[in-house]
Amino acid sequence: MQLLKLLVQGISVSTVAILGLGACTPPNNSQTTVPSTSAPTIATENTTAPTASAPATTTAQTADNQNIDDIADRVEDALDSDTTLKQFDLDADDRANAIVLTGRVQTAEQKALAEQIARQVAANVSITNEIVTQ
Repeated sequence: MQLLKLLVQGISVSTVAILGLGACTPPNNSQTTVPSTSAPTIATENTTAPTASAPATTTAQTADNQNIDDIADRVEDALDSDTTLKQFDLDADDRANAIVLTGRVQTAEQKALAEQIARQVAANVSITNEIVTQ
């Protein structure tokens, strides 16, 4: 008899629990947006997405997030616009995250001037001077 009484109590408790859950409101699944305190992320055009045949590649950047190839172009433009150096065919190329100066000049002073101009234009980039003095 006690067993039957316990069984009935168990069923009653289960029924109340099930009915009680049905009366609850469903959980709120909406998401709350919290403002970010960090700086926004800026995507650059220098990165290509990886594909099955090619890994991701990134163009070399300086600490200021400048494209090293663009800096080399600016150095070369500065060399070409200098009145002393414009008569020479001097190049500024990017190689291994450095700017490499190449070409021929007549004097050591012209070679030094080319390096000085390159260092002014590309202050945060390593400069390698491979200009030859004739």
